[in-house]
Amino acid sequence: MAGRQAVRRLIVGVSVAPCLSVTATVVENAGPLAAAAPQRTQPQKQQQTQPGQQQQRSTIPTNLDPTTKKECVGSRFATLGVIFESVFDALLPILPAQVKKDAPAIKARARADMRKAKISTLWVSNHPYDMGASDADPIMRYRDPISQFIVTQLVRIRSGETSHAISLDNLTLAQAVETVYTYLYVTVLVPATIFRRSVPKLLDVGPIGLGTLISIPIILGVVGVNQLYKRMSVNLTMACIASVTKAEKENAGKAEKDLRFAWAVHPMLRDVANEVSVADAENCRHIGTLPLKRIVTRTSNFLAKTNPQIAPQLKDVTRQLEVYMRNTRVHQNAIPTDPADFNTAEWILSQVSYMIPYVGGAPIEAIIGLHRNHLDGLDFRETVPLSELTVSHTITAAYYAYGLTAHMVELVWSLGAPDPATQLFGDIIDPGMIPNLLPKTTGILTAPNYYGLVVYHNVLRSICLDEDRTGPNIDNGTKFNHRRRGIVHW
Repeated sequence: MAGRQAVRRLIVGVSVAPCLSVTATVVENAGPLAAAAPQRTQPQKQQQTQPGQQQQRSTIPTNLDPTTKKECVGSRFATLGVIFESVFDALLPILPAQVKKDAPAIKARARADMRKAKISTLWVSNHPYDMGASDADPIMRYRDPISQFIVTQLVRIRSGETSHAISLDNLTLAQAVETVYTYLYVTVLVPATIFRRSVPKLLDVGPIGLGTLISIPIILGVVGVNQLYKRMSVNLTMACIASVTKAEKENAGKAEKDLRFAWAVHPMLRDVANEVSVADAENCRHIGTLPLKRIVTRTSNFLAKTNPQIAPQLKDVTRQLEVYMRNTRVHQNAIPTDPADFNTAEWILSQVSYMIPYVGGAPIEAIIGLHRNHLDGLDFRETVPLSELTVSHTITAAYYAYGLTAHMVELVWSLGAPDPATQLFGDIIDPGMIPNLLPKTTGILTAPNYYGLVVYHNVLRSICLDEDRTGPNIDNGTKFNHRRRGIVHW
């Protein structure tokens, strides 16, 4: 009896589709794979036992047992613990005999260690699908790893999960992919982008400089990694990766119930999170679509509520500003299309243009944006009051204005104007060689635009105000509140 109990404890799940088999082919065909995922719902009859013979318990691994109800799931519900066992069992036939013998104990120890490793949910980024988003929602188009991480934390603060912990064993593959890519993006891809925009000319190699040749593989690598991530991020959620039970699926990615970290969220940040939720294409338009007059009104009301002593002055200033905005008209279609709305060819051209001397970068990007407006049939003579200009139009205009200004500053320096770097190294290096040896200022000057303003814009296009919500997000079907109580009303 003791031997049978030991066997019973060592029985573990085996995935029908090991994680290592998720290759480019699987990614391309994720939809059909998900549709063909086997689901066992009808248990088979157990074999009849002969008289005088005790019924033997099956030693079939749980995931392959026809009497167990299983579902093949994608990265949203496949946890790292389940994937570890799937990979281990897939490799078991080629492992040494001693490892095969100790396989149950090895897996049990590994899973135990993974359960002991706890991670704060504030360090984990979720896929938009896990926040109730659908393919048509703005967050699926307007996102970068940093903005998605910020939206994830706002959702967690709103739901009261700011101090929760999740075990490594229960972390889903989708959470792992999004989180790892976020830190890879911040620590590798962003510095690499700044570096390749800062590489000096060095030496002339035919019609181009050596620095340009060095930057080409960097830009190709960054673009390639970004495109691979975008494809895998969505398609892994639809792939058939691991087979799990209903209980495992419901618990996947959930935080520990009895463990909390001592994190304190600033009250103002908590109130902001309580005012917003993930934007829905049909039921809650994102903040980027709101007119400036509404933002001014909300800001004024917030300042008046938090500073009652200056409320009369604020009201007077707000009235004057509203009059000015109504009487000032702007050519909104003269603002180039945001780079996030470029098609693939336009986006690649804008990125490659940064390697073109003098005119490359922001000027060509602006020309591409204006050409996109022309192709869309927009009237460049049309004007609207400044009060009706949307938040997205305003931020896009600021993006191009900053980019063109930074480009002009760098161009002036490259044509011989006093450059701080030239003055600093003029006594050490031959002034004629400085432009070829010192890093270009493009990377540093444009970094706040790409990794500050763009991130902020993506966050605003990913969330909406609760008071604008007319229904729940399509995918999660949860209840919603038109208003959440909070201090901040912006």
